[in-house]
Amino acid sequence: MSTGTLGLRLGTPITALALPLFTSYYSLLAYRVISTRVGCGIFVGDKSKSEAKSSQDQTPDPLTIAARSHANFAENVPLALTITALAEINGADRNVLIGALGTLFLLRVGHVEFGLRRAAALGPGRIIGFLGTLGYLVGMSGYVAWLTKGYWGY
Repeated sequence: MSTGTLGLRLGTPITALALPLFTSYYSLLAYRVISTRVGCGIFVGDKSKSEAKSSQDQTPDPLTIAARSHANFAENVPLALTITALAEINGADRNVLIGALGTLFLLRVGHVEFGLRRAAALGPGRIIGFLGTLGYLVGMSGYVAWLTKGYWGY
């Protein structure tokens, strides 16, 4: 079976070149939030320990977990799918994209079901899903830039 591309074959070399810059900065901002959470000992929500009224306030409530699960998905998946669509438009191998999207789906499900929904919202799926998603974003954006290297004379 051919791994060639189908569709309009519209290239997006300018956007492709910018993708690694934007997704790397996005990843840095996300990393700063996580490292600040770890440093402050606040793993869900936005209240510092000094604002919490008791140790019970450190246990995230089900609504906060559900809202953060939804928001985190909404923050990351549209960007990931946009980057993946740009890869596809620029001639990415379909098998690479199928494998990458399958992996992304597992990472996102793992982030919630084996991370946020575990005791104290600290299951191992949370860090794996977070780091894996950032890796996906940066890696896929780099792949898109690489796919358009011919446009730039390389």
